[in-house]
Amino acid sequence: YDIVLYGCTGFTGKLATAYLSETYGDMIKWAVAGRNQERCQKVADTIGKGLCDVIVCDSGDEKALLAMVKKTKVIATAAGPFARYGSLLVKVCAENGVDYADITGETNWVREMIAKYDDVARKSGARIVSFCGHDSIPWDLSTYMLAKKLKEGGEDMAKIDFYDDIVSAPSGGTLETAFAIMFGKEKAYKFTEQKKLGYDALLKTPNGEKSDYALKAKNVGYTVKPPPHRSLPYRSFFFMAPVNANSVKRSNALNGYGEKILYCEGTSFKSFFAALFYVLSWAIYGIGVYIAPIRAIMRAVWLPKPGQGPTEEAMEAGHLYVLGVAKGTKGTVVKSTMSFEVDPGYKDTARMLVESALALSIDGKKIKCDGGVLTPGACQAEVLLDRLLKTGTA
Repeated sequence: YDIVLYGCTGFTGKLATAYLSETYGDMIKWAVAGRNQERCQKVADTIGKGLCDVIVCDSGDEKALLAMVKKTKVIATAAGPFARYGSLLVKVCAENGVDYADITGETNWVREMIAKYDDVARKSGARIVSFCGHDSIPWDLSTYMLAKKLKEGGEDMAKIDFYDDIVSAPSGGTLETAFAIMFGKEKAYKFTEQKKLGYDALLKTPNGEKSDYALKAKNVGYTVKPPPHRSLPYRSFFFMAPVNANSVKRSNALNGYGEKILYCEGTSFKSFFAALFYVLSWAIYGIGVYIAPIRAIMRAVWLPKPGQGPTEEAMEAGHLYVLGVAKGTKGTVVKSTMSFEVDPGYKDTARMLVESALALSIDGKKIKCDGGVLTPGACQAEVLLDRLLKTGTA
């Protein structure tokens, strides 16, 4: 196969299946996969019988996973939480030289995968690429391009600011991952291998040493940050900013954008009061989430369940506009914009995942990257950006 989509029965998995069908149809050879034959077949049948194959494979069955990965050039997986369902699949891909892309935002899990399988993947040639969705392609690729522009002028990157204008809503799967990390079994997970390195695994280089290229995140907190000048908006916190910063941290460690980058990201607003209302709304929501009885009621009555998510109308009304402002070591300022005209967290995450995987599968020879546990910015880079620009990103 050119691609096998694992986790096809979840909310994002279904969207990715639809995107593959509508965009590529029978132009590529592909399959969908999951642990339940009936549910996987139902997903496949909704896009037209015979258009894709179905593979039944449980995330805990190593033999079944091995049989699956040996049939494809790349695995694209939307089956999270990844600390719960993803580690064995990474292991099998890394050991067998099969490329892999996921949409995780679980940074500590990625650190553990680097510690466990980076050397294994480099030896086999497998390109294991995490953060291939809304977390964190827009920010990772924007930083890559801004650093490239600064390098053309003979400067390293010293600072990068992101202003995020976003309209999106959470799915049940995203909330399941978040609650699992904060309150569930994943909170108790002991990621032991990364601790053995003696430094942050995101800074691991191909030779096993700590990279000289570091990044410090100083994202906007639960406050309102005024703009440095009138041409820029106000900012407040963005829930996924720490994840995006860590993705860029990994890319910088491998690509060498700058030795001491200061990273700052936040949600953008036209006025102080709009930002203040946003902060207060999140404060109320956060209090509810952290009080167990209220959280239970919210999950039972209001919040979406795993497999559920925003309506088609809501996703069509969503968007993401990312403004990047980077400063070089000699004071040069360069800017970038990246636009997604539908919901970035799900509908465009599905597109980003598929295009990330097909960049590895179809355009793999164009990618100047050896194996390892990587990021989009350190692997597919401009090859992926080109595919995204041709399919809806501006």
